[in-house]
Amino acid sequence: MRIRTKIMLSHLTGLVTVTLVCLAIIVGLGFTRDDRRQLHTSYEQLRNINLVAVDAHSLSAQIAELFIVGDQDAEIRQARDSLLARLDRQRELIREEQTLANETGAPWASLNRVDLKEDKVRELDQARLLIQDHLSSGRRAEALEIFNTEVYDQLGLVLLELVEGTTVRERAEVEDALASSARLSERAVDLAIGLIVVVAVLGIGNIVIMNRTILRPVSALYAGAEAVGRGDLTHRIDTPSSDELGNLSRRFNQMTAQIRAQRDSLIEAKSTLTQQVDERTRELRDRSEALAASNDRLRAVDASRANFFADISHELRTPLTILRGQAEMALRNRAADAGTLQGALTDIVQKTDQIGRLIDDLLFLARSESGSIMVNRTRVVLQDIVGDVLLDGRTMTMKPGVRIHPSQPEDPVEVQGDPDRLRQAVLIALDNALRLAPEDTTVILELAQTAGHAQIRVRDQGPGFTGDELGSAFTRFYSARPSRPRSGRGLGLGLSIAKWIVDQHDGTIRIDSAPGCGAVVEITMPLAPGAAA
Repeated sequence: MRIRTKIMLSHLTGLVTVTLVCLAIIVGLGFTRDDRRQLHTSYEQLRNINLVAVDAHSLSAQIAELFIVGDQDAEIRQARDSLLARLDRQRELIREEQTLANETGAPWASLNRVDLKEDKVRELDQARLLIQDHLSSGRRAEALEIFNTEVYDQLGLVLLELVEGTTVRERAEVEDALASSARLSERAVDLAIGLIVVVAVLGIGNIVIMNRTILRPVSALYAGAEAVGRGDLTHRIDTPSSDELGNLSRRFNQMTAQIRAQRDSLIEAKSTLTQQVDERTRELRDRSEALAASNDRLRAVDASRANFFADISHELRTPLTILRGQAEMALRNRAADAGTLQGALTDIVQKTDQIGRLIDDLLFLARSESGSIMVNRTRVVLQDIVGDVLLDGRTMTMKPGVRIHPSQPEDPVEVQGDPDRLRQAVLIALDNALRLAPEDTTVILELAQTAGHAQIRVRDQGPGFTGDELGSAFTRFYSARPSRPRSGRGLGLGLSIAKWIVDQHDGTIRIDSAPGCGAVVEITMPLAPGAAA
């Protein structure tokens, strides 16, 4: 049911209630109107009886004046006509009362009495004429007798009967009217009580219906709007009705569901955007940190390069100065024999070898950075590499009493690699160990095979690596500054070359050392495919 229909029914209920009240008032007024008309008729009859008595007395007085004044014919007729008019009026009032009593066709004794009284009044004309005749003939006593018996007594009798009949009848009618009024009052009270009950029931029913169908849904909509205003988008309005408020409630629920979905979508989008921003920020931060680290490394490399060039200038200038000095001494000593010249040339050859190795290392690093060094991989037996390194190690610079102790398995240990580059990497590690090994100590060159990998270890008993040297041992151009603890190692070219070679063979190289406790350089590479583990 639509709200318009409900409102119309509510208004119709009010209209019906008002109509019932008006009908009750009209019915009550109708009952009282009949009673009032009946009372008014009774009053008019009594009043008319009084006027009849007055006119009868006037007629009697006019006839009596015949004894005094004489002929009063006009006045007597006027008084008689007035009395007859009063009687006729009495007849009309009785008929009106008959009409009110719904007894129009029934004969009433009152009407008969009025008719008789009119006849009596008309008979007075005969008595008046007799009185006039007796008076004109001088028979006054007889005229007086006729007046007393025919006029005065007859008029008194007419009035007495008329008054008594009318009074008795009207008293009864008044009593009936009063009783009817009392009954009407009781009915009016009952009707008022009934109307109050009916109006109360209709009003309460109307209020209940309006509250249930309009006010309650409106309150639910208001509560829903308040809840949504507080951010509670899960609030729902349960209105089973199919009217406009029910449709509005269902549309409200759809609206809140759409808003909730949009809010969840926005929250998810915001979360995704926040996550993306965080990821991008993290990436930028990582890149910034990496860039800062790269800048630090570049600055460190630049500083290392500067230090390296300073050191290498010193390293190159020292042997060149020695070469120049020995050559000048040999030239100035014109008396030098062949042995002296032979010794000078031997020193010159050693220094040139040292300079040559340094230049070879520099060229290797430059070529490795440019990517022009080719690594030709073949199946290599590491025992052969170790044997070649041992042969080269005999000619390396070392202190007196330093010995090389090899250790290798009997079964061949095979890897996939470039034999010349592998020999160079192992030789660099052994050269470092021999140069720094104290007198009368042993440098151990060990080859082993474990868990699918080949391992080459070079262990010495030298000064070991300081903390700075251990962290930057494989950094190109690294050389410990004079302000730092220094183990006496060189320019930092050999180990960086060895690391580059090992990296090209998918291996690793690491150093275990502590200051004053020697060092262990360990090279690990995967075995060749099909090699016995």
